[in-house]
Amino acid sequence: MNTTSRLAAALAAALLWGCGGGDDPAAPPPSTDTRTRLVGVAATGAPLAGATIKVCDALGASVSTTAAADGSYSADVSALKAPLLVAATTGAFLSINGVPQPANGTVAYAALLPSIAASAANTANVNPLSDKIASDVAQSDLALKGSVQLINACNTAGVTPARIAQQTTELRGLVLAALTAEGVADAASFDPVSTPMAANHQGIDAVLDRVRHNRDGFGSGTDDQLRGSKLYDLEMREISTSNVALDPALKPWSTAATRIFVVGDSTASNYTQQVAPRMGWGQVFGRLLKPDATARVVNLAQSGRSSRSFITEGWFQLLADNLKAGDYLLIQWGHNDEKCDVTGSLDWVNRCTYPNDANGAVQLPKTLDKLTAGTVADDLSFQRSLEKYVALAKAKGATPVLITPVTRINQDKTVTTYVEGLFPITKSTHITTKGDAPGNYTQTVIDTAKANDVALVDADAMSIAFYNSIGVGTGGANATGGWRDYYLAVSDATTYPFYASVTTTGHYLNADRTHSQETGAVKLAGFVAEGIKADTARLGGLAALLK
Repeated sequence: MNTTSRLAAALAAALLWGCGGGDDPAAPPPSTDTRTRLVGVAATGAPLAGATIKVCDALGASVSTTAAADGSYSADVSALKAPLLVAATTGAFLSINGVPQPANGTVAYAALLPSIAASAANTANVNPLSDKIASDVAQSDLALKGSVQLINACNTAGVTPARIAQQTTELRGLVLAALTAEGVADAASFDPVSTPMAANHQGIDAVLDRVRHNRDGFGSGTDDQLRGSKLYDLEMREISTSNVALDPALKPWSTAATRIFVVGDSTASNYTQQVAPRMGWGQVFGRLLKPDATARVVNLAQSGRSSRSFITEGWFQLLADNLKAGDYLLIQWGHNDEKCDVTGSLDWVNRCTYPNDANGAVQLPKTLDKLTAGTVADDLSFQRSLEKYVALAKAKGATPVLITPVTRINQDKTVTTYVEGLFPITKSTHITTKGDAPGNYTQTVIDTAKANDVALVDADAMSIAFYNSIGVGTGGANATGGWRDYYLAVSDATTYPFYASVTTTGHYLNADRTHSQETGAVKLAGFVAEGIKADTARLGGLAALLK
């Protein structure tokens, strides 16, 4: 039993004795403490040692305490009125455009407790599962982006017990199989907040170890707040009613002899079943492994992220915590690093980077007034940002592979009734002339690979050549055989109702010129595999794992 388990067991025992339970003559006498208290454990698989615990009520009143080394805490909430918000934070919040957000590396979880028993000890645990519930309630009932904004507000006005119960039931259903498989007692009624972590805590630890938590990133433009919390399984698939439940059969990443980590943006990321057939190439790359390969693809690519925001939002830390000697790291950025041309937008603050100049030299914007606390000028260089991934891989004994961003399809704007592609593509679609540091993002990836003597896969060049070879196809709006067979251009609304409306990007007449459907994702994964096989001097071991 781990330290958190031992402490939780002690807390549960204290609760039993406080209620007059037990007949052990050596046990302590029943508690005479008449305060209304919260007791619980703040954990993320491992205890959140030293976390700041803040409890808030509907009037904005609050009390604070600190979690012990094993994540346990106790707080006197006699002066507070339910429902209560319990927040556990492990570090600083930074002001981004005037809005407090967790700094890189800061864990911030919330839990909502609908009611409390007066003059008694009430259990209130804080963990990734409780944070997901709190985030969903904040979005549905309070018009907030998610749990971070709820923590900032420190107020539960508008929170209803019925909504907490509804979101708890929904989440329980998604993790029930894992709870049952790990032997959690009363799994069918388990509540991540109010169920005491007693003798069954070891099983709850195992469930939490199977879950990866993060938030849905910052919005674009001037949307300067982190969005709702998300949970992922060990395949980095979103745990949600529109996608998958937590599968207890999934093995930890450490069980594979070789892991192939993928980091990148929406062109590589996983997608839920709700938006099928949209897929990223990292989602299907595992299909290219030989059946007997003792390897596993771990797709950490995230939609909407740049090489910079992937770091500031904590995904880089997840990579750092798991990368080890013998692994491979496939690195593909560019699409969102390019968003540096919106004056005053959050893209400057958190997302964009600057490409090298025409001579291959690192360049930075002429003014650095958009930098946030904790960042330095080099954070805005695309090459310097990429080099953080390269340096991490080398320090861990892993092999980095830099990949240029895949091409977009230029739009033929003379066609006004549907989205059409413009061919031939004569140059990279990742060149910017906007802002005060224009340049070529694809060339910067090439520059970075050369400067750091690491393998390069030029997916931009390969995708341009392929799509030029097939062009627009034939048949106008009903074209077949062209680029829309690979990019997201869905005509079968019966099978894929998400794209039933022509106003939805990805509908056949409103095609997405950046993202792929399944056939395109497989094609892009093939380009990556082709590039790997072409560099056997550096990547012979990885090439041997591929079909």
